Amino acid sequence: MSAVTFPKTLADPKGVSVKAAGTPAKGFFARVLDAIIAARSAQAEREIARYLNGFERDPR
Repeated sequence: MSAVTFPKTLADPKGVSVKAAGTPAKGFFARVLDAIIAARSAQAEREIARYLNGFERDPR
């Protein structure tokens, strides 16, 4: 096993802004997939509501 160590000046240089740690922005295909999932979920809810209304029940 080997380990690489860096001096403190290389690991944390002064004057360099570090981006706050957080979740990175979603990519294009992840946003497209999320939109497809949301649209299909809304369609399923509409279908269920339509089915329940056929039997005169409140879907809520």
